[in-house]
Amino acid sequence: MSLHQTPEGSLLDIMRNAHDILSQCNIYLPEIEGNEKYIDSGPPFLILLHPALGPLWEVSRQKFCGGSISKGSELIVEVAEFLWRDVQLEGSLIIEAENVMGSTRMGKNGDLILQYGHRCGRCKLQNVKVLNEGIDWKFSGNVFWKHDVQRSESLKVILHGNAEFEATEVSFQGNHVFEVPDGHKMKITPRISGFSVQLETLAPNMVDSGSWYWRYKINGEHIGLELVEL
Repeated sequence: MSLHQTPEGSLLDIMRNAHDILSQCNIYLPEIEGNEKYIDSGPPFLILLHPALGPLWEVSRQKFCGGSISKGSELIVEVAEFLWRDVQLEGSLIIEAENVMGSTRMGKNGDLILQYGHRCGRCKLQNVKVLNEGIDWKFSGNVFWKHDVQRSESLKVILHGNAEFEATEVSFQGNHVFEVPDGHKMKITPRISGFSVQLETLAPNMVDSGSWYWRYKINGEHIGLELVEL
């Protein structure tokens, strides 16, 4: 059976693209073999990156650096303002933002207008380990190309409005859900046993632009990113 021009084959193409992007960011990922290898078993991992992370691969790659993604892991990044530094993933990590690219306002004709970069959700992960059971790859009802899968455990971050999430030097084991309300920043930091969670209100000068942002610089044919903290 060939996967050429099938939903399953298209999903593998997306996984190959994700591998090409992340493997050049000093992130270890399992190699992807021929399509025939995955006819019965599904893909070696499931990685879905929102196009707004770039959309150019050169831009996306500067938001990721170091770490690893083990075989059978799942990474879903539905946020444009994102930083990954030395993250080790074994299981499922899902990041969802209501305002992926910006917030909306009502236009003169009653239409919703997207304000790019305005009140975006933001997420920073630095020196983080994620270990959970993740996707149940043996579940017969999984439809990977629809992203309809059964999970045993996952780490899920939900960002409402302009919410921000930051985790530094911590390990997450098992099932966790962190839901950050609009106008707030959640900071996860280490402590002697496990981690501490701090929820703080964003300062008035950070409500629209966030507490940090990426500054874009054009250098000839290339685009460079610089992380700016407010």
